[in-house]
Amino acid sequence: MHIAVAAPNLTGRLHSTFELVSRLESEGHTLTYLCDAEIAKKIKKQGFSYVEIPAINFNFIDVNQPKSHSWFHKFQFHFSNLGKHYRRGKRILHLDEYKQIIDKLNPDMVLVDVELHDLIFTALASKLPVVLFHTWFSDKIDINLPPIRTAIIPGKGFSGSKLGISLAWIKMRLMVYGRLYINKLRFNNYRRGVFRNYAMEIGFSRSKMMLNTLPPLYSFKDLPILTMAMKEMEFPHTPEKNLRYIGPLVFENRVGVHSDEETERRLAEVLSIKKRLNKKLIYCSVSSFVKGDVSFLKRVIEAASGQNDWLLIMTLGGNIEPALLGEIPKNVFLFSWVPQLKVLENADCSINHAGINSINECLHFSVPILAYSGKYFDQNGNAARVAYHGIGIRGDKDVDNSTTIKHNISRILEEPTFRNKMIEMHGNYEDYRQRKLTPFLI
Repeated sequence: MHIAVAAPNLTGRLHSTFELVSRLESEGHTLTYLCDAEIAKKIKKQGFSYVEIPAINFNFIDVNQPKSHSWFHKFQFHFSNLGKHYRRGKRILHLDEYKQIIDKLNPDMVLVDVELHDLIFTALASKLPVVLFHTWFSDKIDINLPPIRTAIIPGKGFSGSKLGISLAWIKMRLMVYGRLYINKLRFNNYRRGVFRNYAMEIGFSRSKMMLNTLPPLYSFKDLPILTMAMKEMEFPHTPEKNLRYIGPLVFENRVGVHSDEETERRLAEVLSIKKRLNKKLIYCSVSSFVKGDVSFLKRVIEAASGQNDWLLIMTLGGNIEPALLGEIPKNVFLFSWVPQLKVLENADCSINHAGINSINECLHFSVPILAYSGKYFDQNGNAARVAYHGIGIRGDKDVDNSTTIKHNISRILEEPTFRNKMIEMHGNYEDYRQRKLTPFLI
């Protein structure tokens, strides 16, 4: 089977698709990426096939709308130009170009990230089977399942009761609809509107499209969705029928990761110290997607200060100047970037912002987690699941002082229950790695 695959230019998500493509190729399929020139550079380094497409325009605004701030003028312009908005939107979003490229490639199936609506709809327009994928846990509206954006743990306190979870869902949906209608009033809803009208044009029922509480503009009721998460890491509930768990996809054979000779030399020295002196290695990584919290990182460094049995490797993601962190203890080592898999392979504890890709890589190497949610998108829900399943501890980056952080690290390093729970969860992860992916596509 020839499968076209499309992924966003987000490091973790793209790396996950490398493993997905690699495994599907090993099962006898031919895969071709649909990607813009920037993503193509990364895909080419890995040796995968691709076809270049115009870059997706996520920030589409109708540049022809009046510059006047008068609500009446905008209202008058908008409703007198509905047809032009749609035709212009199709052109600016390259929908016809995408369809032509897909038709020429003529794959048997299109496997596409849930956020890439441009390619989802054009593949549907070409009457091709479409399978979606994402890296998130379930966000089904359910009285047993809190919204993924919240830090609620089922059964814990009032917020974790069925009533509390129901109220959280009401609040979340009100926020989504409120944002939608505010955008409509401001006439800032063009991208969503173009897709809605395009769906009608190609005969795709809008009743199958739902507003989403995560970044995608829409969810889809009937299209199959592969999630690169484990069902065993979920809160207890009955998932949607179209959601298929394929497990974390960690691609070890990365080419062109952020590293250089000096980084490799310094990292080798730290790992040598750990092995030679039998020290505990703590790896603190801030998200590459959101600028790190300087105050929080300073507290982590203070927590490690004076702990002679600990080594702390901290990555700054290219967003933070080391000088902002003050005096650095001898057992703390700062890097802009490191080859993360190499560090995690040797780590005893991972401090991260509860991004799903970091959690999946910890599962890969059985590293217990100290989760300090960055409080964006699904990070709160991920951190809640880490705590619920006992594979780590959940802290609060805005509240915990250095003493609390030190205590949390000590617990993970000294109490065997966290590593034992992580080893147990790693066993589930290995089961997923042994499964063939082809049956999930059918």
